[in-house]
Amino acid sequence: MIAGRRTGGSSWWRRLVAFCLILTLIPACAWTPAQIYIPLAYAVTGMCVALLMSPTFTAAVVGLVVGGLLGAVLYNNSLRRQLQERPPGVAPRR
Repeated sequence: MIAGRRTGGSSWWRRLVAFCLILTLIPACAWTPAQIYIPLAYAVTGMCVALLMSPTFTAAVVGLVVGGLLGAVLYNNSLRRQLQERPPGVAPRR
């Protein structure tokens, strides 16, 4: 062992700093219920389908993760489409 080297002593500082940064940045996030509920619904549905096919813990986790990712992708695509559509009567910029 090398004298004076501490590996575990500073880990709580890192966790504390990371936690404070997360708490500081949370108010800057503009969340809507759809951002949470749409991926969550897909995640639960994916988990249920995976458990129907193979009732194991691994299948449940994989179904939950894949369903959540699919829901997030679908939500982002629908959001992008809404942002790209222009309201009627607004002329495009030149």
